[in-house]
Amino acid sequence: MTLQWFGTATLMLRENGTVIVFDPFGGIPLTSSHPEREEVPHAEAFLTAHDVFVTHGHFDHILQIPSLYASTDTVIHATATPCETLLRHGISQQQLHTVAPGQTLTIGDFTLRLYQGRHCVFDLPIILQTVLQPSLWRHLPHMLRLLRWNKAYPENGEILFYEITANDKRVQIMGSMGLDDHTDYPTDADVLVLPYQGRSDLLTYGEKLVRRLRPKSVLLDHYDNSFPPMTMQVDTTAFETRMTDTLHIPCHALRQEQIYYL
Repeated sequence: MTLQWFGTATLMLRENGTVIVFDPFGGIPLTSSHPEREEVPHAEAFLTAHDVFVTHGHFDHILQIPSLYASTDTVIHATATPCETLLRHGISQQQLHTVAPGQTLTIGDFTLRLYQGRHCVFDLPIILQTVLQPSLWRHLPHMLRLLRWNKAYPENGEILFYEITANDKRVQIMGSMGLDDHTDYPTDADVLVLPYQGRSDLLTYGEKLVRRLRPKSVLLDHYDNSFPPMTMQVDTTAFETRMTDTLHIPCHALRQEQIYYL
């Protein structure tokens, strides 16, 4: 099984000719006012996917799916709320497959188990840090556009945690940095992909999640500045060091488009 990261929460897995992609999104630069109509970065790679899986319905996870796949027969697997959003924006009912926690899907050599997840809860310091950064005020009209998109693309508490198995390897994918308090997650996966953004206490908050899941290794995504000024580039060095030195779990930030052999 191979894994590639294309920024934000976009991950592509390949196994024996089957290609699946999670949350395909090419980012939104400051100069963009209609990203849903513009050419999507990495579109050529995204279009190789046989199936698309959505972790939740926020715009940085599904905004560009219609422009990528509306004229294809690619199947989009998502919970009810993002399915409703995608239907309004041009994806046909025939392409949509509504899924829910507790289900198990088989796509080629991939087995996917779906669990209830939880969205990252932004704390006050990170909200203030975002609001007070000078770039927000320099680009206030764009920030207001992002806020409108955020409202138009709700997640409604429907966050999926995926565990993907292929060739005796288990990979866990979180679309947001949170776990459900009442869900019994499998532990000891070969790889946990952890979104590293959205908190001022990422070091301790992230460690708590890793201790609960106890993976054999951790790869970090979503740490990039993919839709400024709402996001910012996050330094992952301290977390990588803590995971390696304290928990003895190898941890690395993913590099865009690099192929990882799992």
